[in-house]
Amino acid sequence: MKTKRLPALLLALFFFFSAAAQAAPEEEAEELTVNAKAAFLAETTTGQTLFEYHADDKLYPASTTKMMTALVAWEHCAQEDMIPVSESAVEGLAERGSSVFLQAGEQMNFMDMLRYLLIGSGNDAANALAEYVAGSNEAFAELMNQKAAQLGCENTHFSNPHGLHEEDHYTSARDLYKIGKALIDIPELREIVSTSQVKLQPTNMHPNESTITTTNHLISRLKDTRYFDKNAFGVKTGTTTPAGFCLVGGETNGDLEYISVILGGEKDQTTGDIGCYTETLKLFRYARQNYSLEVLSAKDSPVQEVGVRFAAGKEHTKLAAAQDTTALVSKDLDLSQLTYEVEAPSAVDAPVEKGQKIGSARLLIDGVEYGQVDLVASESIPRSDALYVVHQIQEFFSGTIFKIILAALLALAFLLILMASNRRR
Repeated sequence: MKTKRLPALLLALFFFFSAAAQAAPEEEAEELTVNAKAAFLAETTTGQTLFEYHADDKLYPASTTKMMTALVAWEHCAQEDMIPVSESAVEGLAERGSSVFLQAGEQMNFMDMLRYLLIGSGNDAANALAEYVAGSNEAFAELMNQKAAQLGCENTHFSNPHGLHEEDHYTSARDLYKIGKALIDIPELREIVSTSQVKLQPTNMHPNESTITTTNHLISRLKDTRYFDKNAFGVKTGTTTPAGFCLVGGETNGDLEYISVILGGEKDQTTGDIGCYTETLKLFRYARQNYSLEVLSAKDSPVQEVGVRFAAGKEHTKLAAAQDTTALVSKDLDLSQLTYEVEAPSAVDAPVEKGQKIGSARLLIDGVEYGQVDLVASESIPRSDALYVVHQIQEFFSGTIFKIILAALLALAFLLILMASNRRR
């Protein structure tokens, strides 16, 4: 008997603990925290900000500066230009621990110079481009600041093209996102920052091809395998002692595309982990796990009725969405709570053509706007000429012109009566 009761007892205990586990409330997801001075994350196709932390603080950007250097140079140079390297372009860089590949007197093709600038993070390339475009680093920095203002940067001031530390050389995580987005919108520059290794063509000082390897571990396993992300596409690294470890990163996720910014990352002295990479990967993981692209309002879905005048047997018609409206939303958002804030007339005059724009609507969930959609007529409605003529007659008799004519006739009649009365007397 005891041997028969034991399996039953174990089975009962199994169901008891299973039920208890199911009844236990789920742990709330931990709030995202980033170990850096500032961070920013946005999805580029929708322009939606997904996370920000001290995003407007003025901080040192280190070599992420070179994204702006490339943008300004792109606007002022042709791809076939040959960029000369002066003594001043390379002077003092080796003593400051910066990359020096170019030699005074060397000439390099503009596109190769950009590759060395963005892939190899060459400070000498930044100086050479600045001198070629504007004559000096100071004059080039003025162009950089003009471009920053054009992009809507509000907490940025550049004083050099390379990012080596200067007190008045600063930007913010939000501004770097704008600069990075502008850079990847140029296909040629996006291709460069997505390249892990490239061969530069021979120059007058380098008779053989030179191989340049990216400083960005997101897109390359060559120097460090810990941070490689097969979906990453750039964008730019930067490191100085005052700035810390900085990274503008990019990642694709299906039809979505993220750009992240980490400023002031640290290096873990125990594990050796570089903070700008660990925190960037954390941001990308957060975006993938918590957001999805959803169709909030499908094309042709009815939104609201509107009155129709002068249509025989038809007093109302439906306004429908002119197109699909998609939005990047949190996965725990209740889409059934969608409401429309409609801007449309209460009635329209026939004839109405199907697809005719009549109004628009804002899409709201819990008071937050997630997009806008045009509203169009869902059907064609012809006009009843009889109703329209009757309306015109009514409009005429109730209009100001008729009232003026009637008043004038009455006044004329009164005058004629008065004149006739005077004649009798």
